Amino acid sequence: MTYRILFGENALVADWIAAQIADRPDLEDAVAFGAVRDDMLIGGLAFTEFRGTDVRVTVAGYGPWMTRRLLRVGCTYAFVDLGCRRMTSLIKRTNKASRTLCERIGFKLEGTHPQTFEDGGTALSYGMTRDKCRWLEGAARG
Repeated sequence: MTYRILFGENALVADWIAAQIADRPDLEDAVAFGAVRDDMLIGGLAFTEFRGTDVRVTVAGYGPWMTRRLLRVGCTYAFVDLGCRRMTSLIKRTNKASRTLCERIGFKLEGTHPQTFEDGGTALSYGMTRDKCRWLEGAARG
């Protein structure tokens, strides 16, 4: 069983992520990193809506796809390469698995946004700041 991170296939990974999410987010022009096991895409991170200090991250995956290495790649991209101070993620309140993953890797619940989704569902906003990111090496935290 081999695992690798897929670089340079932004559209492929972003389209795969969007297809896994019921409300199918717009990930056009995303920068995305994929988790590949045995030549099969099993997860990914997509970065959109870069605003200078903030970038939105959308994730999807199956099984044990999120590794420390992939977290370091994603956090380095957002905080070092883009120079952001924070990352933001919006998750549907009913998506307990994504909320748990988000909290486990260090995102904090920041807000509630009723009727965000087509079906009237509530979005929860989560954030991670550069100084609280445990996936960056010391000096990179700022």
